[in-house]
Amino acid sequence: MSAPGISRVIYHLGDGSAPAGELGKLLESLGFKVEPVGSVEHFLELLSGHPPHAVLVDASHASDLAIVGAACRQAQQSAGDNSQRIALVAMAPQDNMQSRLNARRAGVDALLFPPFHAVDVARRLQSVLAPATSPSDNDSDAVRILIVEDDRSQALFAKTILINAGMQAEVEHDPLHVLEALEALHPDLVLMDLHMPDADGVELTALIREHPVFGSTPIVFLSGESDPEARFNAIDAGGDDFLAKPIRPKHLIAAVANRVRRKRLLEKSVLAQGARDEATGLYRRDFLLDRINAALAHVADAGTAEGGVLFVKINGSSAIRERLGLVALERVFSAAGRLLNDAIGDRDAVAGINDNAFLVLATDLDDGTLDTLASRLRALLMEHSFKADGKTLRLQASVGIAALRCGCDDANALFDTVERTCREARIGNLGIKRYIPPEAAEKDRQAAQVERLREAIHNGGLDLFYQPIVAVQGGNDAQFQTLVRRRAADGRLIAAAEILPIAERGNLMVELDRWALTHALGVVRQQDERWRPVRLFVPQSMTTLTTSGQAAWLAAEMARHNATGSSLTLECRLEDALLNPPALAAFATAMRKPRIRFCLTHYEQSPAADLLLASAPLGFIKLARKYAAPNASPEVRIEMTALVERAHGLGIKAIGHRVEDPQAAAALWISGIDFIQGNLVQGVGETLDFDFKAAVV
Repeated sequence: MSAPGISRVIYHLGDGSAPAGELGKLLESLGFKVEPVGSVEHFLELLSGHPPHAVLVDASHASDLAIVGAACRQAQQSAGDNSQRIALVAMAPQDNMQSRLNARRAGVDALLFPPFHAVDVARRLQSVLAPATSPSDNDSDAVRILIVEDDRSQALFAKTILINAGMQAEVEHDPLHVLEALEALHPDLVLMDLHMPDADGVELTALIREHPVFGSTPIVFLSGESDPEARFNAIDAGGDDFLAKPIRPKHLIAAVANRVRRKRLLEKSVLAQGARDEATGLYRRDFLLDRINAALAHVADAGTAEGGVLFVKINGSSAIRERLGLVALERVFSAAGRLLNDAIGDRDAVAGINDNAFLVLATDLDDGTLDTLASRLRALLMEHSFKADGKTLRLQASVGIAALRCGCDDANALFDTVERTCREARIGNLGIKRYIPPEAAEKDRQAAQVERLREAIHNGGLDLFYQPIVAVQGGNDAQFQTLVRRRAADGRLIAAAEILPIAERGNLMVELDRWALTHALGVVRQQDERWRPVRLFVPQSMTTLTTSGQAAWLAAEMARHNATGSSLTLECRLEDALLNPPALAAFATAMRKPRIRFCLTHYEQSPAADLLLASAPLGFIKLARKYAAPNASPEVRIEMTALVERAHGLGIKAIGHRVEDPQAAAALWISGIDFIQGNLVQGVGETLDFDFKAAVV
């Protein structure tokens, strides 16, 4: 690859369109040197004299892919074995078998399908150009394999082969000690025997998949089992591959090495990014949360009253994107991050949270100084002249403040508190708000609210209400949104919007969410007994989804109600999911066996949302309310159509949410939406009496 400080060269064989130009600008901002190429003839001339690091073939040149691939291979062969490899990335005009076959025959390293987003293309190019490292070059990077095998001779056979291949291999003979072995080794891959005493490989795999740390660790079965049903059960439990004994050493090494290589590439692109972001210098969110936990522990131990956390949010990011485009938006927020990082300095820390928010840890500052810092950072962002495509841009910002001593037990609780405070700050005139723990009288009032809600959860004071979700193209499948309501003493129905803040304050979110799930499963069972199957969409908080043991609890509840995953869809707000994408992915992976589907609600297009859409195992998205507005601009309509197409390309169904009038429904229908929910179809009710067969949207 190129020497340090030298840009990596990409030949972009395209048609010179505006999207191609936008992509080129983004790639150059990431350190690539992009050479636009308009014809195959021009490409062949360039290739003969100056081989690039990568070739990107636009969909407009899909028919030239075979020629390009052959030319790249010939260039590398002519240069010799020690020559730089040319990576080949292609953009297919459509996703079908022929496109995939053509790409494979041409030797394509990465194949992309429409709709094409500049951010996605750039990430794939970065991925294929990431320098390969040999695991054996550094002991800390050595491939770690855990062999779970009760037969000592078989275990020794596999261990010897893997060690001779330069890997670190450890054996666990007792299946009941597998979790301890996992925590001690943190393996890149588990080589699992199928038949063992006390616990078989299928049971162990299911347990590992429920573990929050090892839920995505590759598990490869190595067994002499020939029964296809047994093999199916192993894969269905969460196994990634099944190797038959006896196995040749080179086949075992290849199977293990390929699985680990894919795992590490994924980690490198998503997780293993270090403490700081290279482009902005900002800390990673998880790293900063660890520092906040350490600061909270110091406050508790030392009894100090100083220090706090700021949540800084850029307002109106959607309007900026609509006005300037996605690439310009990313550049602006990267510049804002660098500006904040420079202002904070080395003593304290700032992390990027998503596309429009930053988290700041400020230690050793009293309340007055924290307020001053919040004002200074907000003024800095609002007074700075940001440049985007030759235009000057001024930002608006809101800041929430929470002291370390505010009473939060850990970083996640403090994070939730300061983020909520920032939302409240946006409504206020000053744009800055400090979280103030409630005084005695207010505490008593809030405590009474919490106690009433606790009583309702445990003693029949809550009800489930329903709203149908109807297929635009028609269909017989019955599916409803569930909504929690509490009946007050005067008979008034209290909606979730009033219930949820009380549940958050009283640490009742898990109890409330579990109540909703248990009752939804009870309804599903009743409908099944009446031969009227139904799918229920049940909202869940990230607090619940990240609770230890939640996956196991839900699996047990489903078994108790004899329910299948197809009857249940778990909903999570996009805004909440973006605060902790790895946790959502871990829970979804743990629920892979019951095949529970997931839905992101209030979905609005952004780079972070796009990344989550592509990486999380989702079944549905519910579009943000702006897409269903009757007066939505043409730009919003175009964005919505592209968003729906992108979801469909990933196998995800799109739901139009809160649809109130025919005009909005028509716009959603034109965009290719799959389902509609809202009062236009039917209002919220206490029963499941809706005729889906007769429903016409």
